[in-house]
Amino acid sequence: MKVTTHNGKIVLAPDQQAMLLNTHDLSEHQFLIMGLTNVAYVRPSVTADGHAAWAIHAADGALLSVVDDIEAASRIISKNDMVTAGLQ
Repeated sequence: MKVTTHNGKIVLAPDQQAMLLNTHDLSEHQFLIMGLTNVAYVRPSVTADGHAAWAIHAADGALLSVVDDIEAASRIISKNDMVTAGLQ
């Protein structure tokens, strides 16, 4: 299964047939089908000592990392061959 993005949506291409899914409507099962380890999201966070930070989470909500800035989060996600799921 090929996983890419198109206009902010994740495109799943099983058997060479593309299916567009809105990431806001994906169920936990759909994230698992896509490859849970390939999807991440970033949200604002605060460190234990009160500093602003960004938390990187797996599709299931598991915390993967906390970094100082959004650019670092994007680099880490990209470097690990992950796709960022947009959240609202």
